[in-house]
Amino acid sequence: MKKCLCFSFVCLLIFFISCSSSAFQIPGEKKVILKNLATEYYTIAEGYMEIKNYTKAAEYYKLAMRNEDLYLAAYYKLARSYALAKNWDEATKYYEDLLEKDSENTMLKTTLAYITAMRGNTDEAIIMYKNLIEKNPYDETLLESYVALLIFVGRGEDAEKSFFILKEKFPDNKQLNSFAQQLDEIVDNFDADKKVELPPEEEGNDKIEKENAKSKKS
Repeated sequence: MKKCLCFSFVCLLIFFISCSSSAFQIPGEKKVILKNLATEYYTIAEGYMEIKNYTKAAEYYKLAMRNEDLYLAAYYKLARSYALAKNWDEATKYYEDLLEKDSENTMLKTTLAYITAMRGNTDEAIIMYKNLIEKNPYDETLLESYVALLIFVGRGEDAEKSFFILKEKFPDNKQLNSFAQQLDEIVDNFDADKKVELPPEEEGNDKIEKENAKSKKS
């Protein structure tokens, strides 16, 4: 009887020692620990983004992706950090993947067009920008980026036409003076102040836009 009680006591003691040791884990505890750790990784990544250490930020966004609640946000930030680090190959891979999941996202398409240009595929990038502008004719950033790209590759006539469209639609654009100076160097008899009529389709869109603006005010 005594031996039986002794054995029971020893078993109970071993159980309590096991419970108090670090080896014993509450069910689900590991998942909570990993989730909290991933959140810390995300915070660290954000800190690296703030100080513009994009390569380090990418490392920690990858670790943060272990948390399924943070996965999508970390994935997007990872793609962006690669782009900002000018790691064009990795950035292309991740932005293309994001576009597969969200094929109508204009912001993703615009970023991918920019990355494509930075990789040296300027002809492809020009087509991408042109298609985007056709669908978003009143996106100032798109028009501005398109003019900059056309000037960069030396397509003076196309750049000049797009410059005047940008000037007509967004006369307060901050890049107009800079573009005018650059165009003066690559286009013969360039005159930034000359009056240029918009193409028929642009005029139609312009009238519609102005009418929409009036109706919103009223």
